[in-house]
Parts: sequence; structure tokens; C-alpha cells
Amino acid sequence: MLASFATAKPISIKGKLTKTGYSTIYLYKYLGNTVSVFDSTKYNAGSFEFKYADVIPTGFYKLGFDSKDAMTIIAGYENIVITGNPDIQRSIVFAGSKENDLFSIYQKLNKEQNAQNTALNQKAQQLQQQPGMTEELFNQQIVGLRAKSDSLNKAYTASMSHLSAQNPGLFMTKVIGMFLSEGKTAENFFSQAEFTDKEYAAGDMLPSKIHTYFQYYVKQDLYSWKAATEQLLSACPAGSDNKQVVYSTVVPLFTQNDLDYAKALANAFVQEYPKSADAKQLKASLPKGSFSVGEEVPNITLTDITGQTLSLNSLRGKVVLIDFWASWCGPCRGENPNVVVAYNKYKDKGFTVFSVSLDTNKDQWQAAINKDGLAWPNHVSDLKGWQSDPAKLYNVKGIPATFLIDQQGKLIAMNLRGEDLQAKLAELLNKP
Repeated sequence: MLASFATAKPISIKGKLTKTGYSTIYLYKYLGNTVSVFDSTKYNAGSFEFKYADVIPTGFYKLGFDSKDAMTIIAGYENIVITGNPDIQRSIVFAGSKENDLFSIYQKLNKEQNAQNTALNQKAQQLQQQPGMTEELFNQQIVGLRAKSDSLNKAYTASMSHLSAQNPGLFMTKVIGMFLSEGKTAENFFSQAEFTDKEYAAGDMLPSKIHTYFQYYVKQDLYSWKAATEQLLSACPAGSDNKQVVYSTVVPLFTQNDLDYAKALANAFVQEYPKSADAKQLKASLPKGSFSVGEEVPNITLTDITGQTLSLNSLRGKVVLIDFWASWCGPCRGENPNVVVAYNKYKDKGFTVFSVSLDTNKDQWQAAINKDGLAWPNHVSDLKGWQSDPAKLYNVKGIPATFLIDQQGKLIAMNLRGEDLQAKLAELLNKP
């Protein structure tokens, strides 16, 4: 409990809203990114009141007439009075709630920060799309934008640190503290409390932080991601809200790169939380896979880097790794050295690579091919990014995504990485 503030008993959440046409209002509780009905009460001429004899679990809730038509609030240990028009967020006024006052300030600062970063990203994209822009020239011109971004982030961190220092003991202070990243490393990025205190699971904070962790603090290869996943799960008490949130966050991370591992995680999730509708729904939503092993994959015909038409079917008679990637994809660039090693080792034994780029800038695509030493001749792209026709045909939702096919164009395996790819090629091609 938040010892710095006296808690009121009984607890009341009441108010007067302008919205009409409803007789019931709901309080929805967050668990990670999902919400479920916590309570309901009568809504009469705009007035409502939730009453509790004792405090309720502190965290983010939604208040409204259905889970979508609802406002996000913080509730738990305060008596709160809410007035205004729920359709106009700025009209809502909280009385008696330090938590929601701080939440409003936090939202305002985030909105300003996001708007400034969006403007910088747009300038970077405009640079990227200029005719004749190479990777080297882009990196030279982006220096000023990065300096501006660093300055904005430093000011934002200072503002958040000040808010945190001025409001010790609040739930919102916990939320703010989760995202103060100055001085953070992979080893200290999470605090132990974030895995054991269930208040950290009462909102989308933990999922957001996990995504940041995988993006910036974990090596961009499948082995490192799996190790990080096991470490996160083991840090949570069995059956806890926090572990449930970790499961629901990490399973989707593997649906494209290692569907078998995603399914294993989903099965463990359901086994540990057999009553969780989220666990069952997540398991049911996993893709069945675009193709089955032994099935002939569809042909791809696109232009190569020189503008000539190249067809996947023209490589029949070879073992081919179809590799969906892009110059802007960190995990792809991280995996490229492994593909280069495999190509150099087995190119004389009937192996090649057919690279399909999801780039939109031809110069950056060409620069990445040269920089990463992708020496095979089979590089194609329609320069449509995520709208790439072959990506749609192969149901590619994330990259890198690879399909290993045999001499007849039939699927052998998907998303082999590093040593796994070399082991499979050795099995196929090191035969007398």
C-alpha cells in the first residue's frame, strides 16, 4: 500500500457526467493492456457512485459505458469526485485525487514530447526520401536531428524526475519511475518490484517497458530474445498478475520469427493460467503458419537492383533461402553476417539466397547490400515497404523472415537462424 498517504475508508468513486441515454456505468480494471469488468452501478440523470468498504487494488481503471467508450482513471485508495463531459477529455475535472492530478500532468508532458519527436521523425523521413540519398549522406545529415532529439529527451527526463521527486509514494510516481531510463543497462533496466508488485501489472506500463527492453537492450538475434524471455518469466512469481502480463507481451514477439516457440509459450501460459480468457484467446489467435513443410511455395518475380526481372523459379535445382529483410531492420542487419557465412560455405554445393527487400529507398537498399557483403546475385524488391506484394503472398508480418526451400521449390524449414541454418544446410548438402 502507498504508505505516504492516509487511505480513506470507505472508498467512494462518484460523479456527475453530462452524457445521457445510459442507466448503468462500469468500472473496468486493467491487467497489462487488457481490461475486464470490475464493477458496475446505476447511472441516473448523469449521477453515479461506486462504494467500497475498504480500499480496492490500486492501478489504472476505465470508467464508462463500455470498454471502448470509457475514460482511463487511477483508483484504489482515494475518494474521487469526477465531473464533466466524458466525450471531451479536457472537460473532465477530478476532485480529491492526487493520483489523477499527476496523471493529467504526465499525459500533457507525454503529448508534447510525442508531438516534438513526431516532427523530428518526419524530417528524418523527408531526408531519407530525397532523390540520390545514400546511407552515408543520410547519416551525415541526420546528426543535427539526433542532437535535437537528445536535447528534447534530456528535458523530458528532467521534467519527469522533478514530478517524481515532488510526489513520493504515489502510484503514478511508480509509473513515471519505470520509464526514467538514464543510467539504465540491460542488467538494471527492470527493478525486482516490477515483477513482484502487482500494481505494476495494473496498466500498460509493463508491456511498454518490455517492448523497449527488447528493442534497445537485447541483442537482435533469436537466441538472445529467447534467453531474455526466459529470464523475464523466471523473475515473476508463479501465477502472479505480473507473470501473466509478461506472457501476454512476449508471445506475440515470436509469432513471425519462431512460431513453434510462440506456441510453446502460449501453451505454458494456458497451463499456468487455465482460467485466463486472455491466455486462451492468445493461443487461439496464433497463426497456423503460411505454408507446411513439403508444400511447394509460390513463385516470386520482381526486378533486381539493376532493374532486370528475376524469378524465384529460375533457381530451381538449388537449395534456396528466401530472405525477407530491409536495410532499416536492425534484427535483419544483425542476422546478415550469419547468412553470408552460410552462403560462402555452401554456394559451391548448390545453395543460394533469394533476398526480398522491404525497402522503399533504392539507394539505401543498395548501400546495405554493399556494406553487409551480401554477395549473392539474387536481390529483388518492389520498393513498397510493408505493402510488398511478395510479403503479402508469403504472409510476412515481421522481418527477418526466411523460408528454406529444396531443389524442387518445396518448403524445408522457416526462420532458421545462425547455427541452425548451417546445421540444416550441412544435413542437406554434405552428402557424398
